[in-house]
Amino acid sequence: MQMFQFLALFSVTTLLTPAIFAAAKDSHPNVLFIAIDDLRPALGCYGDPLAKSPRIDAFARTARQFNHAYVQQAVCGPSRTSILTGLLPDHTRVWHNRNKFRDTQPDHVTLPQLFKQHGYTTLALGKIFSGNEGELDPVSWSSPEILRKPGWSNYVLAENKGNGKKQSAAEMADVPDNAYPDGQLASLAIKTLTTLKQQKKPFFLATGFFKPHLPFSAPKKYWDMHDAASFDVPKEIRASITSMPNIALHTHRELGGYKDVAKDENVNAEQRLHLRHGYYACVSYIDQQVGRLLDALQQLDLDRNTIVVLCGDHGFTLGEQNRWCKATNFELDTRVPLFIRTPWIPQKGVVTDALVELVDLYPTLTDLAGIKPPDNLDGKSFLHVLNDPSASGRHAVLSQFNRPWESTTPEVMGYSIRTSSKRYTRWIDWQTRKVLSEELYDYSSKTSSREFSGNRFEQENIAQTKPEELQTMSEHMDNMFTRRLGGTVHP
Repeated sequence: MQMFQFLALFSVTTLLTPAIFAAAKDSHPNVLFIAIDDLRPALGCYGDPLAKSPRIDAFARTARQFNHAYVQQAVCGPSRTSILTGLLPDHTRVWHNRNKFRDTQPDHVTLPQLFKQHGYTTLALGKIFSGNEGELDPVSWSSPEILRKPGWSNYVLAENKGNGKKQSAAEMADVPDNAYPDGQLASLAIKTLTTLKQQKKPFFLATGFFKPHLPFSAPKKYWDMHDAASFDVPKEIRASITSMPNIALHTHRELGGYKDVAKDENVNAEQRLHLRHGYYACVSYIDQQVGRLLDALQQLDLDRNTIVVLCGDHGFTLGEQNRWCKATNFELDTRVPLFIRTPWIPQKGVVTDALVELVDLYPTLTDLAGIKPPDNLDGKSFLHVLNDPSASGRHAVLSQFNRPWESTTPEVMGYSIRTSSKRYTRWIDWQTRKVLSEELYDYSSKTSSREFSGNRFEQENIAQTKPEELQTMSEHMDNMFTRRLGGTVHP
């Protein structure tokens, strides 16, 4: 009998994941959460030949890299709200940067708030919930959030200062890293880590870098890392998507608001190269700041008990498909880089193609920390993928975007599901639920999609030419609505 009990115990313990063993040894790992504004997978480790990102590439070799991570809505406020609440936009009713989740979910416990309730010091530096002071969430943090410090400015050149927020769309100045906010933010985060170590208490430190968000301002040395001529985009890549409904495109001209860009965002070849160069220079600038922060984590001997999460809050488009910025349901806007490193993660540096959503981060981090999450989360843990990168994730991921963007309440909503090979998008009238238009894209097709700079994206809507595939994906979305949104979505 004793031998049987021993064998049974042995068989169970050998099946336990490394994360469970780690939790048993130390159930209070620290969390360093790094959010990067507007970062698409423009990194060397994602196969982008234009990227110069040695620090994040090195970090990727110590972490789990997710090749297919997607946001719930491709714009800052709604995306960050879904990450930090673990809820879908329709359940928080945050579809716009000015919506506030506490208006509809006043008692919901956010991810950092839950860690605070379990004895953690929770701090936010930079852009975490929002870039707007009115949309911060004090109850989530042990101390007031530090969104920005006095004097932090997007511009340092005299011609761009003092005349409003949107001056040049890009700035190159021969200045040190700390001349721009992200360099100062990295220094502040490093100083904060030092203080947290002295407190000898578990912490959840969120650090939100501002670039590569417009304007593309970075020290000259990061521009100099790149060959300006390499940023040209072939004509076929700049072509608009064939048979695409007009509603699929946003009308909000984020880029067109800058003084040196036409209101309709119709840029010439020289401007296109300069803007793309500026985006990648900002990525290189942020790459160095992330490296500084991770170096400090190691030098303080905190890396051995700290979970590190690094992600973009949504993707970005740089002239491909004849458009700029984000705010659509397309691949370039919804797909983001995501890395998670734990001190006990097996098979370091192994990538996974599992489909995951950023709303899944909340339950995944609570699983890693051994904390029970709220029962009402829309995300689901992908701890099993961290432990086995060959494991399956979601069968399909969900994104959405409302129209018009200028309205805080939707008139039309576009829901989009992405499987391993296809994307189906349905645009509906928000009040009547009438289907207005549909889109279908096949990423395995060389006509429906194209590949450029490590990204595969849509080029032809095949909804009208592939009726059987359209029906299959439409039924898939209906089933997802039932499971995740409680049936037919109501205003």
